[in-house]
Amino acid sequence: MAALQYTKEDLSKLSQEELARLVLSQQEQLTRLNANMEALIEQIRIANANRFGRKTEKLDAIDGQLSFFNEAEAFSDDTAAEPDAEEVLPTKRKKQKGQREEDLKGFPTESYPHELSEEELDRFYGAGNWRELPVETYKRLRYEPSSWTVEIHDVHVYVGTDGDHRDEFKRGDRPKDLIRNSIVTPSLGAAILNGKFVNALPLNRISQEFERNGVNLSRQTMANWVITFADYFKPLWELMKKELLSLPVTQADESAFTEGTCSFGRLLQMAGKAESGERIPYG
Repeated sequence: MAALQYTKEDLSKLSQEELARLVLSQQEQLTRLNANMEALIEQIRIANANRFGRKTEKLDAIDGQLSFFNEAEAFSDDTAAEPDAEEVLPTKRKKQKGQREEDLKGFPTESYPHELSEEELDRFYGAGNWRELPVETYKRLRYEPSSWTVEIHDVHVYVGTDGDHRDEFKRGDRPKDLIRNSIVTPSLGAAILNGKFVNALPLNRISQEFERNGVNLSRQTMANWVITFADYFKPLWELMKKELLSLPVTQADESAFTEGTCSFGRLLQMAGKAESGERIPYG
């Protein structure tokens, strides 16, 4: 139905009360039209978003990126036991007696004997007052780019049979573990830290990459390692902070950085200025 059109002459014939009702009626119609227009604009926006909007880049749709910035804290579990070398290395089938060496055949190995010379033993126990016990053997997994090597450490153990050190045990010198009773080596730990903090890879993707090479390292295990590594770097961080705050001038700059036409994020840089005028960067 077409709306009634009033001319100037028609309006001049209306009483004041009729003019008031007419204005109120038009205001009500205008309000309804504005509401309908807003609803229509919202429906068009939703339709465009469903058709042209990003659908696969939501955080909850990207595997392994739900906790990118605090991933280590989110998945760290102090109660979780360290995996054995047999759990990390690929397993073709259920472990059976005598099957361990067969499963490790595919990886190169290096042996590192840690023993004491006869001169050292004679000097400690006395000539002829010692005998060697069975060798203590343990394995560590070392990471090298595009290759994996199982380190087999044979620790020779000795015991005094007579003299001042009778029944006293002595072991060959061995390198200290990066994490006690863990298979992680400095090269493997460095690869994980480099992948996460330099290449911006979530631990889940690093775990998947290791799995494609036949090594089963869970995200939780690596998260525990990253937390421990952070404690190792804490003295260095505290020293840098102390030195920065001791300078007479401290400056912080947050800069956006891009690559080509794509924006990647923001970089926080801090620097101090020594009394000599030398600028000392810290980040």
